[in-house]
Amino acid sequence: MIVAGGFYKERCVSPEHNVEFGSGGRAAIAIALAGVDVEWRYYCPKNYQEIVSQSLSRSNLKHVACESNETVSFTYFHPLSNPEFTPANPRQCAPIEIKGENILRFGFMEGTAVVHGDRVVFDPQSPHHPVSFSANGSTAKSLSIILNAKEALALGRSKTETKAVERIYKEEGASVIIVKGGAKGCRIYVDGAYTKSVPPYRTERVYKIGSGDVFSAAFAYHWAEKGLPPEEAADAASRCVARYCNNRLPSVVLDEDTAALEAVVLDRKKPGKVYVAGPFFTMAELWLIEEACLALAGLGVKFFSPYHEAGIIREHTKEEIDRVVAADLKGLDECTALLAVMDGCDPGTVFEVGYAVRKGIPVVALSQNPKEGDQTMVKGSQRCTITDDFASAIYRVAWESGRK
Repeated sequence: MIVAGGFYKERCVSPEHNVEFGSGGRAAIAIALAGVDVEWRYYCPKNYQEIVSQSLSRSNLKHVACESNETVSFTYFHPLSNPEFTPANPRQCAPIEIKGENILRFGFMEGTAVVHGDRVVFDPQSPHHPVSFSANGSTAKSLSIILNAKEALALGRSKTETKAVERIYKEEGASVIIVKGGAKGCRIYVDGAYTKSVPPYRTERVYKIGSGDVFSAAFAYHWAEKGLPPEEAADAASRCVARYCNNRLPSVVLDEDTAALEAVVLDRKKPGKVYVAGPFFTMAELWLIEEACLALAGLGVKFFSPYHEAGIIREHTKEEIDRVVAADLKGLDECTALLAVMDGCDPGTVFEVGYAVRKGIPVVALSQNPKEGDQTMVKGSQRCTITDDFASAIYRVAWESGRK
């Protein structure tokens, strides 16, 4: 298999994680570890090519680096934040020309890959301005395109997914189109028509950086190399992604761990709603609440935030207190799950957690700096879980909010 995809430096502040992979490097290693001969085509500065070939080395992995001016770095504050690129606009290099049987093509920061193959998987990896597969002259006898929901709407130039996919199918001739829905799994379309949804699989931790690379690599391996139907290949990819999110080790091979994973079954008819509980009286506290709301919105999850919906009590009159309390209690009554920022044990947050527990509403608590005894009641209450990882808390509460 030929993998055309970038080599990039990746840094995450929280949780701290520094690696040199990129979409192409991560996918190439994952597929090579399955025993498949892989040729990896990528851009890299001349003085760094030997380092990459040694650090990402396998006997069945052939490096074919095209010279670029500089290595691109991605920096994330947390796995769900938008990355900062250095350089922001890398100098564009000459296209990489590829011919082969099975090809996995990613979008590049430094240029583009023009591919001609029998079975091709294309992942543009550009949510705001996804490029067309055929725009640079690429061709495929059988083409699968993997997109997230934003990419699908943008590439299909439509406000509805169904119409967007129909347009992409007609314009690109993609026999398979997969639309990833984050915490909701993915949807498979064959010849422009919806066939099946594949669920996400539950894990203790969710490290999202690079998960899309693993999904595309696993799908390409199972669909192009092993010849599985797209629905089965997508399910295998979803399982491989869950394992990667839990342990950060890229692999496309199914094993006992992936077989034992629990599918997240969501109620498609009744969307959930998350109550975001936490203090918002300092800049740091408010920043965390804002990040939580942005992350939930990015996953397409509805939420109620006391700060945004009810506001801060500035004048402690009875009327003002009654207004805020009534709004907050109404939000609690209407939610299907509660996200609680527990550090500091803010009294209002503790009350909201107790209220939710009493009503049987599942609670996911984010607690990164607990004092002894702070977590006792939460640990001992049914349908309450605690994590010290922000991204994991967001995904867990999104799953809880939409469960049947």
